[in-house]
Amino acid sequence: MAEPKRNLSPETRGLLVAALALACFLPALLLLPAPFERLELAASDLRFRLATRPLPSPDVVLLDIDDASLRRLGPWPLPRSIHARVLNVLTDCGVSVVGFDIVFRGSAARADGQTDDADLETAIARSGRVVFPVGVGLVHESDVVRLSPETDDLPLLASLLPASGMHVPDLLQAQRTVLPAALFSSNALGLGHIAATPDLDGAYRRMPLLVGYHGQPLPALALTLALHHLDAKAVIRQGGVDIIRQAGRSFVPTDSRSMLSVNLTAPWGHGFWHLSYAEVLDAAADPARLAFLRQGLKGKIVLVGLTASGTTDIKATALSPAEPLITLHSNLTSQLLTGAHLPVAPAWASAAFAAAFLALSGLLFLRLPIRAFLPSGLGLVVLCPASNIGLYLTTGLALNLTASSLAVGLCVLTLLAHGLVRVARDSARQRHMLETYFSPSIARQILESGSDIMAGRSVDVTVLFADIAGFTAMSDHMEPAEVQRFLGEYLEEMTACIFRNQGAVDKFMGHGLMAFFGYPEVEGVDSVENARRSALCGVRAAVEMQSAVSRLNRTWQAQGRQMITIRIGLNTGHAIVGDMGSRTRKDFTLLGRNVNLAQRLEGAAPHGGVLLSARTAALVHDQFRLTSAGALKLKGFDKEVEALTVDLPEAVKG
Repeated sequence: MAEPKRNLSPETRGLLVAALALACFLPALLLLPAPFERLELAASDLRFRLATRPLPSPDVVLLDIDDASLRRLGPWPLPRSIHARVLNVLTDCGVSVVGFDIVFRGSAARADGQTDDADLETAIARSGRVVFPVGVGLVHESDVVRLSPETDDLPLLASLLPASGMHVPDLLQAQRTVLPAALFSSNALGLGHIAATPDLDGAYRRMPLLVGYHGQPLPALALTLALHHLDAKAVIRQGGVDIIRQAGRSFVPTDSRSMLSVNLTAPWGHGFWHLSYAEVLDAAADPARLAFLRQGLKGKIVLVGLTASGTTDIKATALSPAEPLITLHSNLTSQLLTGAHLPVAPAWASAAFAAAFLALSGLLFLRLPIRAFLPSGLGLVVLCPASNIGLYLTTGLALNLTASSLAVGLCVLTLLAHGLVRVARDSARQRHMLETYFSPSIARQILESGSDIMAGRSVDVTVLFADIAGFTAMSDHMEPAEVQRFLGEYLEEMTACIFRNQGAVDKFMGHGLMAFFGYPEVEGVDSVENARRSALCGVRAAVEMQSAVSRLNRTWQAQGRQMITIRIGLNTGHAIVGDMGSRTRKDFTLLGRNVNLAQRLEGAAPHGGVLLSARTAALVHDQFRLTSAGALKLKGFDKEVEALTVDLPEAVKG
């Protein structure tokens, strides 16, 4: 025997819809990465700026060829003899290392026909502390690795590092190189590449610490400077570089391609000590200033770079829309000296972070009603990026901010949409159910109040029973369709009278009906006043029902159809109101002795009349004319029951 089909719960359906939305989001993330990457870069810059900036190394000094220097010393390019003079001053000041972010290519001729290289060559040899840059053109494909160096590249070979445990083809590869003239590089302390790779938005945030060159790693200029300054050596391994010196070792974490995020200390012009070419040359002519300069520069790394406005080395970084690119080399050098590295997040960390929030949103959706999930879910949408930023601010771990935030936001909004649609559908179903019992205005009041009218409780209400006298015998002579039509017209009018007087139809019992008044209670009204109002509404509805029957009889008589009379009984008292029945079949109704009394009064009422209990009569006696019906012996009641009839207007009687 086949097992019965099990329907999915609304919560499970909501989770499936959210999973489908995420399944549609992931291909968009993979197939259209550019917009998401740009958004992630902007978000990561905001996160980067919120973090506490590391202190710059006091061992790094920037020597700027700035606007003031060019105004003073001439237009760019400056004569190489000026560089030689500046280098001689730095040597006399006892600097540790001088790093140039300027590639001196070829020979420079002077006006007298002599070359301008001899002075600079002599200054480099005299210093013995100069590190020159190597411009490289980088490619991602490992199959373009050149296996034999060109003649001009030979001075570079001494600066290459042993590969150790690294797989060099995994690195970005140097497809071409731009080296200083051989007469300069042959006297250099070392060489290092100055390749910086812009992100999709054109800003520079990272640098390759190593690049592949002839199957060996070529260090960045900053790494070469740091190694010589610390008198250390580099040991390369997968995932980073160990800098080993006599005082100990430090680890520089990188990704699989040896890319390293530059942890900028401050916007350009702040943090590091900045000098200019003009200041250094002026100090050389002043013994007092030279002494001060010697005290400040002794044992320091000096980075020389072109920073004048309008030059090609002005680019955007994570902290500024326009900075000289030497800021990357100086900050990376400082970072290598101080160890202020940003940890490299493993590939799975961002996915695990997003998965944790997605799981939490699903759990809250399963455990909370939709009204509680609305603020909780929206809180998660805010908490996800806030936690991501908080994690970065406390640990430096840069997890993907955009994809995780968008995924959580999409999941929560999908769950909210599904839940709200379900609530709207349930509300419409509940409204329809309520409107079968109550007037539309009361049904709306119940829905807006959010009260649970189905919960069983004892309430002082007025109960009305009405029945058509002799209808069973009359229906024996009628066709089924005619009986159906007749009852439909009759009950429609009776229901309208009850609803107009703020009553509720409990049930139809063939040609009889049961109604009640005074539930749900009006907010702010006590039980005594509620009972009085319910009695007034009930009796008023009964009178209108008798009047409606008179109108129907006139219409039916004109159509040659049967006429009827009805009996109505009312009683006011406490009754149990709520959902009654078994697990599989329930009904909203009233139970209790006072309900039975109203039904017995209906059976004892005169044809075309309204019979009230003494309690109901006492509550409405000042609004209606009543006549005593005496003490009645009613079935199921040991004592006689006092009852009164309502004196109906002549128009109703007719």
